[in-house]
Amino acid sequence: MSLIIRILLPAFLLPLCLPAYTQNYAASLIPEELMKNANSVIREHKVSYTINSEKEVIKHQSYAITILNQKADNQAVVLIPYNTAEKISLGNIMIYDASGKKVRTVKSSEILDRSYVDNMSLYTDLRLKYLKAIGSAYPFTLVYSYEIKSPKLYVIDNFQPYASENQSVQYAEISVTNNAQAGLHVSFSGENQPDISSPDAKTTVWSFRNLPSISNEPYAPNAYDIVPGVFITPDKLYYSGYSGSAATWADYGQWKTELLSGRDQLPVSSYGKYRQLTANCNTKTEKVRKLYKHLQSTTHYINISTDIGGLQPHHAADVENLGYGDCKDLSNFMVAMLKAVDIEAFYTAIKAGTGKYQFFMDHPGHQSNHIIVCVPLENDTIWLECTNQENPFGYVGQGIDNRFALIVDGNRSRVVKTPSYSGKSNTLTSNFRLETDGNDTFLKGSFRFGGLFAGMPAQISRQTMHDQQQWVIQNLEMRNFNLRNHQFRIYDFEKVYVNLEIAADIPGLFAENGGRIYLPLNLNNRIKVPEKVRNRKYPLVIDKPFTQTDTVTIVLPHGFIPELMPEANLADADFGHYFMKTSFNKGEITCVREFCLKEGRYAPERYKDFQAFMQNVSIADSKQLVLKKE
Repeated sequence: MSLIIRILLPAFLLPLCLPAYTQNYAASLIPEELMKNANSVIREHKVSYTINSEKEVIKHQSYAITILNQKADNQAVVLIPYNTAEKISLGNIMIYDASGKKVRTVKSSEILDRSYVDNMSLYTDLRLKYLKAIGSAYPFTLVYSYEIKSPKLYVIDNFQPYASENQSVQYAEISVTNNAQAGLHVSFSGENQPDISSPDAKTTVWSFRNLPSISNEPYAPNAYDIVPGVFITPDKLYYSGYSGSAATWADYGQWKTELLSGRDQLPVSSYGKYRQLTANCNTKTEKVRKLYKHLQSTTHYINISTDIGGLQPHHAADVENLGYGDCKDLSNFMVAMLKAVDIEAFYTAIKAGTGKYQFFMDHPGHQSNHIIVCVPLENDTIWLECTNQENPFGYVGQGIDNRFALIVDGNRSRVVKTPSYSGKSNTLTSNFRLETDGNDTFLKGSFRFGGLFAGMPAQISRQTMHDQQQWVIQNLEMRNFNLRNHQFRIYDFEKVYVNLEIAADIPGLFAENGGRIYLPLNLNNRIKVPEKVRNRKYPLVIDKPFTQTDTVTIVLPHGFIPELMPEANLADADFGHYFMKTSFNKGEITCVREFCLKEGRYAPERYKDFQAFMQNVSIADSKQLVLKKE
């Protein structure tokens, strides 16, 4: 798991990288302690904002990084997103050798300037300046700077001194000169707090010095608990003619509500269509499900982001007519359809992603990168991810589970939390039957994926038969099996889960060796042991608990009886339990294995206990069934 956070914001909020200051960049001047476990060293990282008014914010960045070896080549990059409403000025880009001598100045013709459109975007006014720097020998230093003048006041920055793992930092700072006297929300993350200074009445500087290299550790805490950062937003907002406040969450929600004003309107004919579509539904839940399935079958995701389009959805009627849109558009359209059948639903802002994330409850303002829909019913709350055509109805997947979200509801806007999954909810269950006829072994059985395990199988089930087969073959851990057939079934009424039924041949599984057959009982879901870590620095965090249960019934080959039927029973009060139990009855052996991993946070020194527990579980799980001739 990566310790360095990749912030997913609209590109107008994604200013990166930085310098051009006269100083000695000789690698020999890097302090020895910063060279330990480092592939690169940020020599100087400066970001400054000058807020002249709500319609003029000037940002300047300067950056110098020394690349120590080829493992850090991906850090020798100039990458500057901006949009066409902003004025960008790029300073010199220079490369220095190990002695600190300037080798060359990059020509302007070498810098790419292109649209930021990707394969999920139809059109955007975002652009990107890009250069991949190459030094003649290691170490070398890349130095550059740029300035952007922006006609809006929305987010100042989420500033991190680090840009990668195995990287140290000599000096980094962010400063704000507040000529407009706008109020600022300032929050900090990580273990190292910045030094704070005020060289004049309007300027504040947050700085870091001599930060050592950060290395990745398995089961590490949230990256924001480790990596230092400064998060700054204004309490006054201005974007493309829309002024507002972020003094409180209600204020910020009111501003976002104004962006939605009038955009959930549908033609009268559409109201009739959706009422007719849900006419046979007996409950509100059934109506929500019906319309969600309709959304999935009639629309697809595509991004169109120009001007304020990164924050404001297109009109629901246009999305209905065109059949596509991004998360804002599709969520707003979903709210409009529900409104047509008299069901209240809310446009909801959230920071989505598969990794861990940060949220400052006492820091109102932009902390999201995604929009979903919240449908509060009398006895339940339904969450809808509107950009995924494969999601089961009501499924809160790994990208939006257990995190804070802002329900946009005028001055009643409020922060809530999405559902989380316990170890009893995150379940992976299998049930197989094995029969043999000579050298041929036939397997038939099923998997049941519940909780967070359900997301990927649900998506795969909507793909082509070939892609489904490839996924099954790649994800089942049985060796040398030939898949005969398979079938996915999605269940999304009371509980969301996915069933996968398979039939396969496993040649040679019952191969005889000296009058005995050695048969592995863990045909799937082998226990993975985390690596040993000497001098663990960070706490041990287990934040995705689960329970996996596997049952396999083996019809014994003719003439064989069990000689050794393995069993195991391991338990740790903190980490979980494992057991394997085998039984023999009327020519059949049944083996039940169960592994439960608990959620928890522990001191760094407990990691060796956890690693030992997992090692013991893996050893117990590798025991084989031994059959012998009668």
